[in-house]
Amino acid sequence: MGKLAFKTLRENVSEEIRLKILNQELTPGMRIIEQDLSDELGVSRGPIREALRQLEQEGMVEYTRNVGCSVREITIQDIYETYLLRSNYEMIAVRLYEAQFTDEEIARMEEALELMKNLTIENYSKLVSYGCMFHGVIIEKAGLARLKKAWQDQEYGEIISCNAGFVDKQTVLERQYPIHRELVDICKTRDVEAICNAISDHYMLTIKRLKSEEQE
Repeated sequence: MGKLAFKTLRENVSEEIRLKILNQELTPGMRIIEQDLSDELGVSRGPIREALRQLEQEGMVEYTRNVGCSVREITIQDIYETYLLRSNYEMIAVRLYEAQFTDEEIARMEEALELMKNLTIENYSKLVSYGCMFHGVIIEKAGLARLKKAWQDQEYGEIISCNAGFVDKQTVLERQYPIHRELVDICKTRDVEAICNAISDHYMLTIKRLKSEEQE
């Protein structure tokens, strides 16, 4: 890897470490050596520490006294909390504007849906951004900055969820189009309760499936 050509140093260093985690170059439980990253990225240890603090806030790494930072082990409970919050924020939004999606907003969901349809293992890293593009239509329509911020704060939880070590990535990809197709079709009805139930099921059925697979 070449030296970083950065704009904002902390953000670029954070992104490099984040990608290492998502690409499983740094695996759950692995200790993160500041000096190794400093040498590889061509920056001092100060920006490395700042980046690790940011990633700790995002839930991707954890700090242990007298040990240092390591990649956080992700549990189904972590995924459950992320999905519980995201689903409830979206349901709040839908109830606020009474599910009155415009044709243009439905078209934006359809656009994200088509992108998901063509996902492959090679571009798996785009999965979360397409999902956020789709669900962002639901949350942004409410026009509430704090609600949107609270929803966005769970984005890295979503990234971690889709990249957890126990996740079969090919199976995850194959599910994306049909489950989002179902959701957009229900959004077209403009039926508040039907849409809220569909959003809850969309997230919580994933948790039930993961728990079932864990027990097998």
